[in-house]
Amino acid sequence: MTSQVKQLEDNLNLELVNRSNPRRPELTEAGRKVAAYAESIFDASRELLNWATKGALPKKRIVRIGAISGLSRNFQYEFIEPLLEEADLKFEIVTGDQENLMEQLFDHHLDVVLTSKNANPDNRSRFHSHVLKSSPLVIVVSKKSGLKPSKNLAPIFTNFSLYTPGRHFEAKPELDAFLDKFNQVKIGGEIDDTALLRLVAVKSGSLAVLPEMGIINEILNKEVTVLYKLTQIEQRFYAITRQRQDPNPDVRRLIEKYRKQ
Repeated sequence: MTSQVKQLEDNLNLELVNRSNPRRPELTEAGRKVAAYAESIFDASRELLNWATKGALPKKRIVRIGAISGLSRNFQYEFIEPLLEEADLKFEIVTGDQENLMEQLFDHHLDVVLTSKNANPDNRSRFHSHVLKSSPLVIVVSKKSGLKPSKNLAPIFTNFSLYTPGRHFEAKPELDAFLDKFNQVKIGGEIDDTALLRLVAVKSGSLAVLPEMGIINEILNKEVTVLYKLTQIEQRFYAITRQRQDPNPDVRRLIEKYRKQ
C-alpha cells in the first residue's frame, strides 16, 4: 500500500501523506482532497455495479448547499423550491460565514454556496460565481408611522434614525456615498442580518434600508411603506460553484431554472 501511495504522489506531483511521524502518518490537505475524490468515485462505481448486475436503483441524490448567515430567506426558498417536489432527491443546507463555506466548497463538502457577496478576488480562479438575481435597495418604515413615499428625504433623515446593512454588505460603499449627500443622517446602527433588519423596519418605527427582496412580503402585505427606492444601488445574489469541474448536475439545473424565473 505504501508503494502505491508513493506512486500516486509521483503521478500527481503532490505530497498526500505527512510522514514526519513515521508511527503516525497523516493525510495532508491535498491528501484529504484526493481521498474525498476517491470516495465519491468508489460510491459511483458501486452504484453502477448494483444497477448493471442487480437492477438496483441508485441511492437518493444529494445536493449540499451552503448559505451565508443572514442571507435573505426569500432568496434561499426560491432557490430550493424546485427540490421540494423531487422525492428521489435530498438536500442539506448549512449556514456560516462566507470564508468557512468557501473552504467547504473547495474541499467538496458542499456543492454550491448561496451568498450576497462575490468570491474574494484572490480566490476567483478557484470558483465560478453565477449571478442569479439583483435587488434594489429600499428605504422603508412601518406603516404605522404615517410617513408617505417621498423624494425629499432630508427632513425624514433629520427626524428618524436609520438602520443600514453592516460593513460586510457588498454595496456598502455605494450606500455610504448616497447617504453622505445629506447633512444630517442619524445612523441608529448597522445590522448584517437581513431578517433582523426587516424586524427593525416593521416593529421599531425607525427607518431601515435593505434589499427589496429581503422585505418583499411585508411590502406586499402593506406592513411597511417604501419611502424611497435606490434603483441605482443593488444587492446581487450569487450561487458559487467550483471553477474547474462541472457543477453537480442538479445544482446546474437549479441555477438554470432560477435564471429563467
